Formats: sequence, structure tokens, C-alpha cells
Amino acid sequence: MTYSEDTIGSPGPTCQCWAPVIGTMLILIGVFNLAFGIAVAAASIEIGLVADEVASSSELIHIGQTMSEITGGLLKLGEAEQGAAVKEVLGSIPPVWISVVLAIGQVLLSAAAIVLGAALIRRNARILPLLGKWGIIAATWGVVAMLASIGTYRFIDITTGGLATTITVGLSLILHVVWPGIIIWKVRAEGFILSGHASNNH
Repeated sequence: MTYSEDTIGSPGPTCQCWAPVIGTMLILIGVFNLAFGIAVAAASIEIGLVADEVASSSELIHIGQTMSEITGGLLKLGEAEQGAAVKEVLGSIPPVWISVVLAIGQVLLSAAAIVLGAALIRRNARILPLLGKWGIIAATWGVVAMLASIGTYRFIDITTGGLATTITVGLSLILHVVWPGIIIWKVRAEGFILSGHASNNH
């Protein structure tokens, strides 16, 4: 089979079958990220809506029950005596509109990842520039979203303990920063490979 500069991941002297693999991973991670992002965003919005109305530990427990239902039990409030500390942390929760904007951005990026993944499976080299731009935007958005969510992470840490916080922060870091970074690296590397082949063909 002859090599085409418009095709990526084409079998050759050494099989470069990474495109369908990365494309499939983009789709799977994109679908998971949609669900994870929506769950975290829903919890953040719920916290923001009641942050200014918290007056007693009983209200905090009600918030915790709602969060537990939204996230399938991942986030659970502790005992009522944690109320004072939680009320202090609530002051650092980002406004609801910020949580909404972050959620919309994450949904759009996840949907774009699914579409790009489907295109990458077709091994079209023309998708590389778009994929590279997606990686840069997604990684930047991920860093901004995590910085804006520090108050939410503190709230989770106070009300549920370190394990839930570690899971939430770890997943956010991997999905929204590390994974787009890997895509950027791979796109750059493959871009050099394609350029090399194009030069050799001339």
C-alpha cells in the first residue's frame, strides 16, 4: 500500500495504527467527560444557589442529600457539627453563572471531541489542525475551570473528606488538562511525520 500524505495512521513499513485508537479514545472519553462534567456542574450550581441561604446545619444536610442524589452518592455531607466550617467555605464558592458557563464550555468541548474522534477514525490528515486547536482550547479551558472551582473543591473536602476531593480533582486534571496535552503532543509529532513524508515524496 502506498503512503498518502492525506492519510494518517496508514499501514506502511511500520504500521502506524494510532489514529483509530486515539479516535476511539476521544469518543469514549468524550462521552464519559460529558457525564462527569454535567454531574460536577450540577453539584456546583446547586451549592451556588443555596450558598447565600445557609443558616443552619439542617440546611447543609439538605444540600448534602441533594448533592448525593445528583452525583449518585459520590458527594456526601458529613455530620451537622461540620456546619460552621462548611458555612465559611461556602463563601469561596464561585457564582452560579460561572458554574453554568464552565459547564456549557465543557459540554461543547466534549461534543467536539466526539466529532473529532469519529473523523480521526477515518484517518484523514486534514483533521490534525482542528484536533490540535481542540487540544489547546481544551487544556486552557481545563486549567481555567479548575482554578475557578477551587472553592468547590474546598467544600467537597470539608464535607466529604479527602478521598472524594482526590477523585474529583484527579479526574478533572486527567480529563481536562493531561488528556488534551497528550493530544497536542501526538498531533505535533504526527504533523512532523507527515511533513517528512511529504518532503520525501518531492
